[in-house]
Amino acid sequence: MEMWLCLIAACHLLMVLAAYLYVRRQGDSIQAATEALVAFFMPVAGFVMVVMTRLIKQIKPLQCHIDPHKLRNDNDVFTNMISYDENVIPLHDTYLVDDVSAKRKVFLDAVKQHVLENHRVLKMATYDADREIAYYAVSMISSTMEELEDKMHQLEEKLATDDGNLGLLKEYAGLLREYLEQDFVDKITQKNRTEQYASLLDRLLQAEPQNMEYMQEKIKQELVLKNYDKAQEMCEKFQRAYPDREEPYLAYMELYFYLRQPEKLQEKLKELKAIPGVLSLRALELVRYWGGTSHA
Repeated sequence: MEMWLCLIAACHLLMVLAAYLYVRRQGDSIQAATEALVAFFMPVAGFVMVVMTRLIKQIKPLQCHIDPHKLRNDNDVFTNMISYDENVIPLHDTYLVDDVSAKRKVFLDAVKQHVLENHRVLKMATYDADREIAYYAVSMISSTMEELEDKMHQLEEKLATDDGNLGLLKEYAGLLREYLEQDFVDKITQKNRTEQYASLLDRLLQAEPQNMEYMQEKIKQELVLKNYDKAQEMCEKFQRAYPDREEPYLAYMELYFYLRQPEKLQEKLKELKAIPGVLSLRALELVRYWGGTSHA
């Protein structure tokens, strides 16, 4: 009799363990422990209930597919505990869904396919409660930064022996720009690299004084460095080179915004509205924002 009781108890404990492992594989450990307790205090019936509930939940016609955009509230947060189609919802929004296993799967699949390039998503992932997601996010950030730094180091060695090579200078400028666009650079390194980039843009502009992209980048970097006199000097050159383009006026407006000079900003806004041609969507948005009226 005692042997049969021991055998029944052992079978019961195995069923509880099986229920825990089954649920743990699909969700978090707290949920698994809770359902294992149900199986423990309700022999056989509890185990059957846990397994059947999970099996029914996996039947697609019974799952709730809701338009994620209708679930957003004013804080851009998703309602918890909803089912969703991982092929439709943007990667950024998966972090707002309370589904650990699905969230992990989407993120890790993105990493494996090398499609995750959104810096904001990566930054969010580093603070995720799921350690596996946070680990992969940090690893990916480190790998990206190391790769960029290695490429820059290789180009620096080449430039040390061929400092006047315009092709190498352009390639190096592109790497510096990409490096500074990362959100994971410490402030001291960012300042040093920004100064380096601004100096390099000066050299490139000497070779190509009419290059619009270099002018825009130069203004942008000087604003970051708070070198407003240099930024204004470049704005003047930019407007002289392209008086009928909107870009110089937008650069001027950004400068005057940094300098907190609304009167001068409004003057440039009027000049922007007076240039010939149709303004871009960005320019029209700024015109409307600052109280002007657009022109066709």
